[in-house]
Amino acid sequence: MTNVSCKKVLGAALDIGTTDIKGALLDISLKRELAAASVPNEQKAFGPVVITRLNLATKKGGLKELNKRAISTINKLLARLSRDASVDKRDIKKIIAVGNSTMYHLVLMIDPASLARAPFLPAEKSFQRKDAGKMGIDIGRGAVFTFLPNISGFVGSDILAAILITGMHREKRHSLIVDMGTNGEIALGSRDGIFVASCALGPAFEGRHITCGMPAINGAIIRARFKNKRFSFKVAYGTAPKGISGSGLIDIISILLDKGDIDRTGRMKRGEFTLSKGPGKKIYITQKDVRQVQLAKAALSSGIEILETRADVRPKDLQRFYITGTFGGGIDKRNAKNIGLIPEEVPLGKVAFLRNGALSGAKKVLLTPSREKEISDILAKCEHIELHRSGDFEDTFASTLHF
Repeated sequence: MTNVSCKKVLGAALDIGTTDIKGALLDISLKRELAAASVPNEQKAFGPVVITRLNLATKKGGLKELNKRAISTINKLLARLSRDASVDKRDIKKIIAVGNSTMYHLVLMIDPASLARAPFLPAEKSFQRKDAGKMGIDIGRGAVFTFLPNISGFVGSDILAAILITGMHREKRHSLIVDMGTNGEIALGSRDGIFVASCALGPAFEGRHITCGMPAINGAIIRARFKNKRFSFKVAYGTAPKGISGSGLIDIISILLDKGDIDRTGRMKRGEFTLSKGPGKKIYITQKDVRQVQLAKAALSSGIEILETRADVRPKDLQRFYITGTFGGGIDKRNAKNIGLIPEEVPLGKVAFLRNGALSGAKKVLLTPSREKEISDILAKCEHIELHRSGDFEDTFASTLHF
């Protein structure tokens, strides 16, 4: 009897984010995940937010340099995934990528100048298929790189992939998806139609612009509790606390609200509140930090309210309230509701987390190509709402500033 050796046909799903690029390596024929990893986006050297990169991209050589950094990051991620799975990266024949609109333009070498000025329209937003090798991606010869389409200027294929994975576009009742990144994305809809919007949450929930803030890395407080008149913390990798991550920040603000150290207007009893005095490191919350959280919370809440009004849906009638994103997938929903990130009328039992909603959607398309038709159907249902052009945006924003 002759043994026939079948060469693996591998594919990769990528979520190309502003801060990190996440990926999963899959055996397409066996429909099995072999490895998953995340690496920092090398574009961060040019700034942590998309607007700085858009500005650089409009300057001579800027787009080329940003593209070079993105492709270099992708190559490092694919090499790591292959190494972790003990496979040959040359067997990777297919890549499905999702991401925000800015990353879409920069990875594909499309001039993003139109995203940087009103009315903030993408130069391109359709399905894009490229020869991976010609893009500089170091994998199998003839491999195809597909970037799934964007919905609008600042509503990318990441939220589109999350819509796909939840199936909200097939449901009779409305569901809502919130991607809590620096640029928050919201989708509210059902089989009858989907409203989408973007809102500037700012960097507070990613640990930036907070006095003792930091990303959810080694030493970051990722959970906080208050019991027997004392704070206790869960720290990333179990080390001594060095700062506060976004999820820890939500817990701390919620606790201080319950304790009365912050009132519902956001005013602190005193200028700062000390949380920890470890060896050489004092960790504390200031009034400025609380105001940063209020601004982010109001941006999200006003966006949700405006979409609910357009869809004529009340929060309590939602079938599901999904929270996704690197930050959003790891928060405490009770504390998030206490500070107003989740509407008061939404029962906690309806709140569900999609820790990797965008990547999960990309994996689904990778393993089932027929899902591309479903994505086209979702796009046909989507209507983008520009929040800043809504007549009631400023009043709604102001009314949601309080906790």
